[in-house]
Amino acid sequence: MLRLRILLTASLCAAVGAIGAPTALAAPVARAAADTAPPVIADLTVTPDDVGVSGVDLVPVTVAVRLTDESGVIEAGEMDGVATPLLGLRRVEGGERNEGVELKLTSGTAKDGVWSATVHVPSTWDGRWEVGQVIAEDSARNRLEVDPRDAGTTVSLEVTGAHQPAVTMELTPDPLVGDGPLTVKGRFYDKDTGKGLPNQPIFFGHDNVCVEQPGTPNGVTAADGTFSRVYPVGDIYLRCVGILRPTNIGIVPAYIVVTSAHPRFRPTITASADRTTVQPGTKVTFTGTVKPSGLSTVELQQLKDGKWQKVTSGQLDDRSRFTLTVTPKATGEHSYRVARPSDDPELVGASKTIVVRVTTSGGDGGGDGELPITGPATLPMVGGALALIAVGTGLTLLGRRRRGADPDR
Repeated sequence: MLRLRILLTASLCAAVGAIGAPTALAAPVARAAADTAPPVIADLTVTPDDVGVSGVDLVPVTVAVRLTDESGVIEAGEMDGVATPLLGLRRVEGGERNEGVELKLTSGTAKDGVWSATVHVPSTWDGRWEVGQVIAEDSARNRLEVDPRDAGTTVSLEVTGAHQPAVTMELTPDPLVGDGPLTVKGRFYDKDTGKGLPNQPIFFGHDNVCVEQPGTPNGVTAADGTFSRVYPVGDIYLRCVGILRPTNIGIVPAYIVVTSAHPRFRPTITASADRTTVQPGTKVTFTGTVKPSGLSTVELQQLKDGKWQKVTSGQLDDRSRFTLTVTPKATGEHSYRVARPSDDPELVGASKTIVVRVTTSGGDGGGDGELPITGPATLPMVGGALALIAVGTGLTLLGRRRRGADPDR
C-alpha cells in the first residue's frame, strides 16, 4: 500500500511538471465606458457664401461640417429613405423654402472628420439662406439633431438670382372625363424679359415620380419656350414638369424650377344589376367599373322624392370595380344609380338609372341592367321603362395604380 501511494504521488508530480507550474492570476482589465454622447459640431462652413446666378446656370457651393465623436460618426438611413449626416438649408429672405443635403466623409476619420457635399445653386434660390439643421448619428446610435443657430452659430449663403426661369402649366380637358386623353401643356420663360426658353431640356413627371426618385430630361421646349405632352389614358394622379438640377438627396429629384397639379376629373361609371324584377326582401347586386383609375369609393343611391339619396357605399378594388347590394322591401319601381359625389356639380360622376321592379307576382326574375355611363340620370317613370331590363355586355376592366390623390383617402 505504501509503495502504491508513492507511485501515485510521483505520477501526479510528473503531470504537474509537464503542465508547468501554476501562474498568478492576471489583474482584471478595465473596460472602456460606453459612448453615450452624440456627435459634436466642431466647425461649419459654406464656401463661397455669396454667389450670383443667372438663367438656368448653376453655381457650385460646398457645405461642410466637421464632426467629432468618441465611437465614430456613421452613414445611416432615415425612415423616409434620406441618409445622414444631413445638413438643412433654409431660406430666410426671399420666400420660405427648405433644402436638404446628404453629406459624405471627405477628410479625416469617422471620429474626427469633415463631412461635405457640393450644392448646385440655381438662380431661383435668390435670397438669403442659413444652415438651419444638422443631423448625425454615431456607431453607438447616439443622435445629433440640432439647429446650429440655437447654439449661436449662424452660417449663411447669399444668392443673387437674375433672369430666373419660370413655368406655366395647364391640364386639358378640364375636367378630365373618365380616362380619356389628358394633355399637359405650358411654357417656360425668363421672368425678367418674359421671353420663352427655347430648346430647353425638361422633365415630365407622373405621380410619385415627381417627388420620390431622381429623374432625367424626357422632353424639350419649342422655339418659343412652349411644351405639350399627351397622355392617351388619363388618371387622377399628380402631373409635373420642370427643369432638373443635380440632386443632393439620393432618393428625390431636384429642380431649378418646377410646377405640378392634379387634374380635375368627372368619373364615368358603368353599372348593372344582377336582377331587375324581384320579390320583396330579395337582394339585388350592382356591379360595374369606374374611370379614371385611382378612386377608392362609390355610392349606391336611390331616387326618393325627386332627390338622389345614399343607400350604401363600397370600396373599389385594384381594377376600379365595385360590388354594392340592396334589399328592397316595398313593392313598386325603385330607381337606383351608382355615383361618385362631389361638392362641385361639374365633377359628379354617375351611372344611368337602373330600375328595379319589386312585385309579389312573378318575382325574382332575372335581368341585367348594364348601363355604360356618366352624367345625370333620367327619370325612370316614363313609358318603356321595362326596356332597361336587358342582358348586359361584359365590363371592361381597368388597372389601378397603387397610389393616388383620391380626396376621400
